[in-house]
Amino acid sequence: MTACLPSLGHAHEATADVDAVRAYYLDPLIHPHEYAPGKNSFLLQNLHGGDRKTVLELTGSGSIRHIWSTWSVPGDDSGIPAPGCAVVRVYVDGETQPSIAGPFDELCKAALASGNRYMPVPAFNYKGAFNFYLPIYFERGIRVEIEAARDIQEFYTQIDYRTEDVPQPAARLVSENEGAELRLRYLHEVVDWKATLASKRHLLRAASLLKFGENPGELTIAGPGILRALRLAGASLSDLEMEIYWDDESSASVRAPLRYFFADFTNAALDSRAGESTCFFPMPFRKRAHIIVRSLSGAAGEVRVDYSFEPGELPAGTLYFHALYHQTEKTSGYEQYPVLDVRGAGLFVGMNLFDSGHNHGGGDAALIDAGTAAPKVLHGICGEDYFGFAWHHTGTMTPLTGAPAHDRRYRLHLENPYPFHESSQFLFGVFAGQRPKSVAFWYQLPVVPSDGKWRTFDVPWKVLGPVAVEKTLPDSVSSASYEALVPLDRPTPVSVSWQDARMHSGFLDTTYHFRHYTLAERGIGYVAGASKTQLVTYAYSPARQMVNVIVGHDDLVLFQVNGEGPIELPEHNGFEGDALTMNLHPGWNKLVAIVFNGENVNWRWYGLSLAFDREQGSSLRFATRPD
Repeated sequence: MTACLPSLGHAHEATADVDAVRAYYLDPLIHPHEYAPGKNSFLLQNLHGGDRKTVLELTGSGSIRHIWSTWSVPGDDSGIPAPGCAVVRVYVDGETQPSIAGPFDELCKAALASGNRYMPVPAFNYKGAFNFYLPIYFERGIRVEIEAARDIQEFYTQIDYRTEDVPQPAARLVSENEGAELRLRYLHEVVDWKATLASKRHLLRAASLLKFGENPGELTIAGPGILRALRLAGASLSDLEMEIYWDDESSASVRAPLRYFFADFTNAALDSRAGESTCFFPMPFRKRAHIIVRSLSGAAGEVRVDYSFEPGELPAGTLYFHALYHQTEKTSGYEQYPVLDVRGAGLFVGMNLFDSGHNHGGGDAALIDAGTAAPKVLHGICGEDYFGFAWHHTGTMTPLTGAPAHDRRYRLHLENPYPFHESSQFLFGVFAGQRPKSVAFWYQLPVVPSDGKWRTFDVPWKVLGPVAVEKTLPDSVSSASYEALVPLDRPTPVSVSWQDARMHSGFLDTTYHFRHYTLAERGIGYVAGASKTQLVTYAYSPARQMVNVIVGHDDLVLFQVNGEGPIELPEHNGFEGDALTMNLHPGWNKLVAIVFNGENVNWRWYGLSLAFDREQGSSLRFATRPD
């Protein structure tokens, strides 16, 4: 199947439906989002007909925003899943009978055929990748179960959801069988998504011709208001870099080469073709927008800049648009590629990714708010899965996901942006020897909030692992190597030794560190299954003190301070923070953590976050060995 919407044409060809889609997804981005994002990811192997597995179970209120799935059956290497193999059942608010039930591929077809809907993209299905976007709301809890209708060799699924402290008014989505046809509808009357859009705006439209060469071309737009569309046209767009400064900023909030900011993508936020590219991300500012374009090659030329501007005062708390280009000259294969690492409060909304190589170099990992009492990790499976595809397929673009080819892809989280309050990192696993490039898109408060109760350090660690759960290893750091048997797709002998690692903004992601992939350059690669990894560092304290700490983790963690303990931090259903108190004596204190890795709900991800009481931890410093 193709996307449910009309083809997203170029800016001058855009239909009313495309405009409405853009308004629906983009208008809310400038406002703070008060929900907590979540993601469950599973790869289940060798299911037999009748086997059942719970893939999501939550209490409280919220909604599922996106379900992706694919599967394979024994003996079929076609890369196109056999229909009807995976039955999904959704139990809402304590139901004993599911509100929604049916083969997942049939539920996606029913979503495509639905009439009254909350979202203009109810589903996207392409060559065996099934994406379901209709929101499934719950007020007291939800459970999602899958059942193998026949033997399944591999079953994959990723579920993006949000939870909220206050239940939002919503309608119940249900499935019904009408003869041989499965249908989906909302039980209560709901307003069609088109009717929820803002009324027609008063827009000012203007254009400028910017010349560049020895000096860049510059344009200043007076505020306050919101740029609703920014279009650049000219013969040399791929040679240009764009910077945008909001208000009185001394550093640019937007900085990227146009060839990577726009690429050849056409989606809900960007519209590109040769010689003309348009950005529809809303761009608010209070005083001025200062736009700079320069030639990367130094060649002289000109570019036409057209924009649509909605004048008016901005409410307090309005988020400003940001975009940042990043590249790495050569990846190591055992560290993830950093797409974004930012401090502050805002909303991560997606990225463009280029030249990342083989899909199975890794998946996505969003590490959020390490310096708070509620750190979060959202982790996917493999590369193409994050972009809504499967089985290495490419060749199409949709309003939210696209992969015209393996060397260029995009993913917009517009159905479920990732709010952050203190920090946000977005990492992507890539095999060794690649030269990835990316543009991250996010919104952020123009002023970074003042420091809160907690602070993080870029703590250095010595790390040994992964090893089998029952393996005993010394906590004394040395140059020795140890033989271990680690479950990958099968038990695999590996040689491990102590390696260097460092927390970034309070997070240590050990999933990809230290060649957890057995094939780091090419091939399929497998992340370690049930195992454990040992971490050692030293903390210097000028005096005896008790320091309160938030430890973020999902699986079991055993924590020791100066050989005492261990303190056992039990497994969570997903990543959460636990409070503990460290009893530090004057001088150097040895900290040891053993981090376990089980199935959990975030496909083999394991790592750690640490946040220290700001006042108590202000005098601490860290090293992998005492001075």
